[in-house]
This record gives sequence, structure tokens and C-alpha cells, in this order.
Amino acid sequence: MGRVLLCTGKYAKKPYCFENVCVNVYCVEELCFLFAGNPFMIDQSIMREELAQWLDNECGLTDLSHQLLNILGKGSQPGIFVNTIMSYVNYCTDTEIKKIDQVLQGNVGLNDFERQKKQADFLLKNRRYMLAIEEYDTLLRRLPDTESALKPVIYHNMGAAYAGLFMFELAARYFKKGYDMTKNEESGIEFLAAQRMYLSEEAYIAFIGEHGEYYNLSMQVEKRLTAAREEFEASEENRMLTALKIYKDEGNAASYYEEIDKIIAKKKDEYREFVS
Repeated sequence: MGRVLLCTGKYAKKPYCFENVCVNVYCVEELCFLFAGNPFMIDQSIMREELAQWLDNECGLTDLSHQLLNILGKGSQPGIFVNTIMSYVNYCTDTEIKKIDQVLQGNVGLNDFERQKKQADFLLKNRRYMLAIEEYDTLLRRLPDTESALKPVIYHNMGAAYAGLFMFELAARYFKKGYDMTKNEESGIEFLAAQRMYLSEEAYIAFIGEHGEYYNLSMQVEKRLTAAREEFEASEENRMLTALKIYKDEGNAASYYEEIDKIIAKKKDEYREFVS
């Protein structure tokens, strides 16, 4: 069971808008939720008197507002600004705050493009695939020639995001872009794996036959698929599905389909969250 959070202050009639992420917040808990879920947005742009005043005028948090104004007057770092808010509300555990601090420390010395990529990488790692794709796509459109070294990695990661959405044809397209630029083996393997997922077996075999340059990489793909099958066969999920099949074979089809429906509903909910 999760921690119970007592609301602090009032629910605002007028929200505070973070234009860079197109999000409105109506209370200090929503503010903390936003920062905790998007640590890469924590930079100098959030340190504004307007935010401190909003917490006072709209949320009734005069003491917190004064603390933040004092921090602004001292020219402190964004991490101190955010930690003050988090600590006041007692929103995050010490472990979660340390995780945010690690992200902020990793941002030191990065330019805007590198920081935006790390934000997209964070979304990808946390399986927010559509948001990651949008972030990468925006970054590609504004990336100058001087930062072209980031492109192969961005293309590879976009492929990973599309694969996470089971959009394997698009995934293959972006993995190939990354591979063509650097001949990175991992991008090549992922490209062929995505090809194998969306092509028929006959079409995939024909593709490998026509492109001998991919033969060695295709052998790596087959090794990984074999390992993945073995891992699945030893998994709890497979044991559960095997038990359900036995359940069905014994004649209790109603209970079998009821459990299957629960599994499908859960997977649908997860997918909707990924694409939302």
C-alpha cells in the first residue's frame, strides 16, 4: 500500500502554467508530482517569482512562498528550489529525492540539446513511449549541424520507442537510420529484429537472402530470440498461462476465459498508458 499524502494548502482557482511542457497545476501536490515525474524540466526557467507568489495567493502557502523568494534572492540552484517545495509537502521519500538530485547533477555542463535528449531518454526508460517520440522528433527538427553526432543515438532510441508500441515497421525504419550512419552493431541487430517482427517469415528470409551484408547480424538476432524464448518459458507468466490451459482442458472454460479477459484488460490498460 502506498503512502497516504495529506493535502497541503488550498486548491487553486487559477492554475499555474508551465508553458514548456504545456501543463497546468492546481495545487502544490500536483506541482511536486510534475517535478518528480519530469526531473529534466528542473532548470533555471522554473525559478520564478510568479510561482512563489502563486503558491501564496492561490494555495495559501505563505510560509513556503517566503522561503522560495528568499532562495531566489540568494541566486541558489534549481535543485535547492525544488527540494524546498518537496520537503515542505513531504511528497517524496529520501530515495526519490536522491534520484532527482542525481538527474540534476547529470545535467551539469550539458547544452540545451543534450539536456533535451536526456529528457527524452528518461521518458523512454520509463516507458512513456509517445512522449519520448515527440521529444526526440522535436529535438531532431531543431538540432544544428554542430550537434549531428546526436542523430544516430536519437534514431536508435526512436526505434526503441516505436518497438515498445509494437509499431515494428516504424521501429525498423529508425533503427536502420541509426545503423546507416554509424554501422553500430546494436542498431543493426535491432533493425533486423524489428524486420523479423513485422515481415512474414518467408519475406524475412527472402530479405536476408537478398542482403548478405546482414547475415552475421541476423545470426545474432536468432540467438537473442532463442534466449528470449527460453527466458519466457521459465517465467511466472508462462507458468500462469500453462496453468490456465490445463484449467481449460479440464472443462472449466468459463473460469479460463474470465482470467484471460483480466490479463487482456490489464495489457490494454498498460498500452493505453504508453500511448496517452
